[in-house]
Amino acid sequence: MEIYVVQPGDTLFRIAQRFGLSVQELIEVNRFPDPNKLVVGQAILIPGRGVEPLRYKVVSGDTLYRIAQLFGTTVQAIVNANNISDPNRIDVGMELIIPGWTILEYTVRSGDTLWLISRRYNVSIELIAKVNNLIDPSRIFPGQTLIIPQRGPVVGVKPTIETLVYIHPVNLSGLERTFTDIGDLLTYAALFQFAVDGMGDFIRLRNVDGMVSLAREFQIQPLAVITNWAEGNFQPELAHAILADNIIRSRTIENLLQILRRYNFSGVNVDFENMFPEDRGLYTDFIRELRDVLRAEGYLLTLAVAPKAADLPTFPWVGAFDYAALGQLADFIFIMTYEWGWIGGPPMAIAPINQVRRVIEYAVSQIPSEKIMEGVPLYGYDWTLPDTPENLAVALNLVEIYDLAFERGSNINYQQITESPWFRYINAGGIEHEVWFEDARSVRAKYELILEFNLRGVGYWSYINEPYGFPQNWALLRDLFTVAKSR
Repeated sequence: MEIYVVQPGDTLFRIAQRFGLSVQELIEVNRFPDPNKLVVGQAILIPGRGVEPLRYKVVSGDTLYRIAQLFGTTVQAIVNANNISDPNRIDVGMELIIPGWTILEYTVRSGDTLWLISRRYNVSIELIAKVNNLIDPSRIFPGQTLIIPQRGPVVGVKPTIETLVYIHPVNLSGLERTFTDIGDLLTYAALFQFAVDGMGDFIRLRNVDGMVSLAREFQIQPLAVITNWAEGNFQPELAHAILADNIIRSRTIENLLQILRRYNFSGVNVDFENMFPEDRGLYTDFIRELRDVLRAEGYLLTLAVAPKAADLPTFPWVGAFDYAALGQLADFIFIMTYEWGWIGGPPMAIAPINQVRRVIEYAVSQIPSEKIMEGVPLYGYDWTLPDTPENLAVALNLVEIYDLAFERGSNINYQQITESPWFRYINAGGIEHEVWFEDARSVRAKYELILEFNLRGVGYWSYINEPYGFPQNWALLRDLFTVAKSR
């Protein structure tokens, strides 16, 4: 499946013609809120493409290291894909399969430049020129066939992963529609939230029976999310009250067991955040004690942890998480690789791929990769400009964003270093806004990390049950992976 970026003058009809598809095929895979409201810079999926692996012809001066750097892969991955016996010896003219890359063929039209083509397909001029052995990238001609490299899965059997979605105890009818639509792509549903009260009990939720039953109906394993949330934020004092007192800790675990039994949960997701860094050892001890109790009863123990690219034991938000120790105790760990761009500003990418990569690289050095779930935010943020402390961003669902851009006459920009889309607009009152969000390009970049690091899977945060994310995300997930269901 390819990703195409809408250009000025494009219509669905013209795009369909260009790729030999019907308009209905484009609508079915992308499920546009309004097919007549395309936005310049919008990423759309092109079905039925990208199944041919990229073959690169070695030229003078090439080494496997240079080729790996060019395509953002590793020497070992190229060696494995091509059964190369001696990585230090490759011959000019040799064709190498580049793992993680596929191709499409493009016929140059009148008025095309390599720059326009590179923008259209979200790939660099350098890469197109290198793959096509163009001596002078400025000289292309109508009728010329170019190979356009595209990131995509290695052709063959799709890897199997697990997925997790956080859900909320409201809008059961909306959740049922969501599960009907994407339930086959979900392994776990984590019910947010059972907040601790600091005395050994939990703030009870409504609709728990209905939500757990609904998850079970779709063969999705329900998890109870326990948090230290109160008064609109995660409270370090609440966590400390449990961690530091043996009696309260034991009472909390016993009451948690009653919740798991009462509602037929599969396990628990511990989402303690903003803990005191000095509670690091106490938190690890709590997780160890919880692990022993849950394992004896056959329940899963999963954790949500803050993202970090080094240990940083004295830092707020991240210091309390001992990745190495927790990785040995939990069944799996959901790393919240998002919120670099947060409601307090400044406006920026919510989950910049360069930062996400740094976190995953560190995480796999501490936690078995098969226990790591990469977190993906399925929402956008809309900041009022100029950015000031009192101007908090508003969360947007990813289905309404293009309508907003269309109505305000905005084009979608794409920041390459963070692999993130964004745009600005002027509201009816003349105030400028800046929006950052996720699209097909940005989530595909995150899925490539799952493939590269052989992670357990992906987890999603959405602040609403419906719409949960955006349709293209689920089409990409289905195209790239097989999702494991309840065991």
